[in-house]
Amino acid sequence: MIREPNKDAFRPDRYEPLLMFIERVSANWTAVWKIWRTVMDWATWLYVLLPGFFIFGGMYRDLLRDPPVGLDHNILVGIFILLGLLQLIGKYRTFAEPGDGLFLHRRARWIRGKVMGGFLYGIVTRLLISSLFIAVASPLLLQIFRLSGSYLLVLILYCSLFGFVWMLLRDRLTQTWKGWKRALVSIAGYLALLYLFVSFAVIGEDNLAAMGLAIAALTGISAWLMIMRLNMHGTFLHEIAIENSLYAGNVRFILKEAMDKKPAPMLRRPMLFKRSQPLLKHRDDAHRLLDSWFKSVLRRSDLFQPVLSFTGAGIAATLASPALLAAIVWLALPMLLMLMVHRQWMNWLTEPYIALFKWRIEMLEQAANKARVWGALPAMTVWAFIVGAKIGFSYGGAGWLALAVAPLAGYFWVRFVNHAFVTLKVFRQE
Repeated sequence: MIREPNKDAFRPDRYEPLLMFIERVSANWTAVWKIWRTVMDWATWLYVLLPGFFIFGGMYRDLLRDPPVGLDHNILVGIFILLGLLQLIGKYRTFAEPGDGLFLHRRARWIRGKVMGGFLYGIVTRLLISSLFIAVASPLLLQIFRLSGSYLLVLILYCSLFGFVWMLLRDRLTQTWKGWKRALVSIAGYLALLYLFVSFAVIGEDNLAAMGLAIAALTGISAWLMIMRLNMHGTFLHEIAIENSLYAGNVRFILKEAMDKKPAPMLRRPMLFKRSQPLLKHRDDAHRLLDSWFKSVLRRSDLFQPVLSFTGAGIAATLASPALLAAIVWLALPMLLMLMVHRQWMNWLTEPYIALFKWRIEMLEQAANKARVWGALPAMTVWAFIVGAKIGFSYGGAGWLALAVAPLAGYFWVRFVNHAFVTLKVFRQE
């Protein structure tokens, strides 16, 4: 009796590595888009995105028609810095999945095809990002700064290769270094490569040959890094971790209120407070709880990074505004910041370890008040110095007293806002 072959049986030979890689790329970004589409409804397009496009387009057109007098070469350097920062945010991706370890990851042909697919994906995304940014900025670069079209084409290739080299180099560094050493090496690499990127971009304005030499050097470095990456072994778990973190980063903003995500247990000692020494004196239970809260904020990026990002946005808002408007913005910012800190505080109280303890309501309210005020105070102080400096530069003389008065006024303003919000029951204690 002749048995027919089972067409549903899994056979790795049926799947070409590159075709499966393309399928995974498509599935990944389709899943991300489906999540983002939940908030990209007609109201978002009608009231947020389309008005934003029209406003930005109108401002851009006015800039091209009537450029300001102070639009000098320093602005062009700033554009190069933005373009360089854009190239330093990429990560090398292979779109590996945990199930690959069962069959596919045991085949050398599949591993090689997956790594080559990661190279192709990296250079294509670098080309798309660089082309899009330079295409949007091209009217400004061609009309105002008088750059040539050939220079912009060479700049696209230069940016793409530069971002590709950093992507491979960063992948190598993250697997070689750990802990604070990796952070230190990464920061040093960011600064050094950003300086080199801007320097060669500025030199290439008048000397395309220098830009060509830089492109040739980047091509050689990228080939060397690709060969090293092809010869690396034991990277499967690292690739899985990269994919999980990138996917979570792409959808975290949309699902942060929907997902009940528990923090993953750390497998190593924290960089800060390794011996769990107190940050605050344990005068009572409220200060003991506050001590645990602030140490958690300093140790965990999911608590520290939103506050740091909001602080950076506040710095940009106060710097970009005139002195009086900056003062008004400065008074409004802590309201939003304290709402964010309070939400983080309430989520932190529900974490398994903290929820084991039975806290008194009065003590929780006392600790929450101090957590909001003390949590908002560092950012408020930074903004205060910026506002004080802007007032000093604008009015001079006695206006420089604002540098000393603004931080003190910010402290009392934060306390007043917290008291007003508590009185109005804005902060819900659940």
